[in-house]
Amino acid sequence: MPVESIEDPCIRIIPSKSLTEFVTQNVKKTSDAPLGIIALKKSSRDKEKQVSLKLDDIRWLNKYLENYRKTRKDKVYLHELLEGTDIRLPTPKVIPRNPELEARIKKLKAQQDAKEYQAMTKNVDSTRKHLPEDTISYQMKQINKQLIAVAQFIFSVLAGFAFGFIGVELIVGSLDFGFRLLLGIICALIIALAEIYFLAIKLNEDGYESVSTYKKLHQE
Repeated sequence: MPVESIEDPCIRIIPSKSLTEFVTQNVKKTSDAPLGIIALKKSSRDKEKQVSLKLDDIRWLNKYLENYRKTRKDKVYLHELLEGTDIRLPTPKVIPRNPELEARIKKLKAQQDAKEYQAMTKNVDSTRKHLPEDTISYQMKQINKQLIAVAQFIFSVLAGFAFGFIGVELIVGSLDFGFRLLLGIICALIIALAEIYFLAIKLNEDGYESVSTYKKLHQE
């Protein structure tokens, strides 16, 4: 699914109980302490889980522990404090799909599944051994439909060109040959685009109807 860009690329670290106790009890107030450490030290018990640390806060805490171990007997290491912490990685926001596109994808997937099912069960189901698509007459009808659609497309484009090249001159009067040729090409292109659009819709409807017929034959 499409996703948006990440608004906040920072890695958030939710401190564990041991890390929170060490910061609140042992970290002294220093001027170079980052905002995350200061917020964790000042937070109350009810709001400790709402405070998150960044990588800069962890780096500062690591340096603080190095100096801390030099002056104290108890040796505290960063990996011990990080045990049990919750790390939240930056995640992009998922963009929901267009409902119309989702419905269209489901429809196409159902058609494809139906065709694959027909191919798999054709040899084991007696009702599928005599499907229309297996006969020569069915194939000839499909070829005739395609030929008629192509012929209709060609005649429509030629008629549009003739209207722009000859018809406009008959209506308006004498025109320059180059201008008439341009009008004919423009009219032919407009009709060609419209014919292609309606032809695509027709072919899609025919494919959907054939799948519906297959399902009906299988149910019978």
